[in-house]
Amino acid sequence: MNSHDIKNLLNTRMTDLDLYERRPGKFQVIIPIRHEDGDMLDIYFQASPAGTNMIRICDFGMTLMRLSYTYEISTPARQKILDNILINNGISNDDGNLHLDVPMDTIHEGLLQFAGCVQKICNMRYWGRETVRATFYRDLGEHITTKLTTFDPAPDMRPLSEFPIGVDWLLTHNKKSLYVFGVRGNDRAKNVAIALLEFQMAKLSYISLVVHENMEDLGKNDRVFLTRNADNQYPALDAFVDKGAADIQRMTA
Repeated sequence: MNSHDIKNLLNTRMTDLDLYERRPGKFQVIIPIRHEDGDMLDIYFQASPAGTNMIRICDFGMTLMRLSYTYEISTPARQKILDNILINNGISNDDGNLHLDVPMDTIHEGLLQFAGCVQKICNMRYWGRETVRATFYRDLGEHITTKLTTFDPAPDMRPLSEFPIGVDWLLTHNKKSLYVFGVRGNDRAKNVAIALLEFQMAKLSYISLVVHENMEDLGKNDRVFLTRNADNQYPALDAFVDKGAADIQRMTA
């Protein structure tokens, strides 16, 4: 495999493309497809283990590294989204190195397929404000049902049947009840604070744990209102993942 042969194949369809041999047999593709900040996509060609008439299009781990600067694949739900993008685009993931093996005569189509997948993955950080944000409650539920099973988790519990706001998760330890609420946004924070007031007025016996998607996103008044009524808060899901189990044992000792 040499750059001259590859360029001849590609330039019949894409004339503004070049190759740069970074290491022997490993060619960086200089292509007019860029990230939104102007950086060029990190795409490389190398020989494919699938056969002499095949070529491997890969990124040497640069795509997931770039994504990690702004967005962490830190939960099973987020990993599933990434896996679905790769599957839907026919891209393999070898310990972070994304790659696609294609016949030499379809290198142009393979290059565009790979570039499109890279762009979708790097744009996952925007899904953090849209689709991926909605996974916050799912991520919380997955953590509770897989890592906190010793506390007998029960979802969607209604301490007061006549009150419309319930508890996301009921945990139990040493015969004490813990009410876990997920909070994303000001409206949800208001509702949880109101629910906690109602439970207090009804003289229920419980410990409240509030898990925020991002506590810093809340308005000052909503944050203060919730803080006055919650027993313990976690500014983000990661904090609950790290400390939740130990805190529960300590508070119910």
